[in-house]
Amino acid sequence: MVSEIYDALINAGAEEAKARAAAEAVPISDQLATKQDISELKAELKADIAAGEAKMWRLAITVAGLAVLLNRFLD
Repeated sequence: MVSEIYDALINAGAEEAKARAAAEAVPISDQLATKQDISELKAELKADIAAGEAKMWRLAITVAGLAVLLNRFLD
């Protein structure tokens, strides 16, 4: 519970139960992502996607090469 919000709501005249529920619904700051956190995750995701695309290209080239060899072998 964020006690500052609870205290502010009580001082503003809110009922104790409602003030407590509202203060407990607010996430604590260490549970929130910062812009830096999101930027780092975005960079990691882009790197993972690029690595996956490179693997897909290598697989496609390998499959194409095998298809050519199989075609020559079966002719």
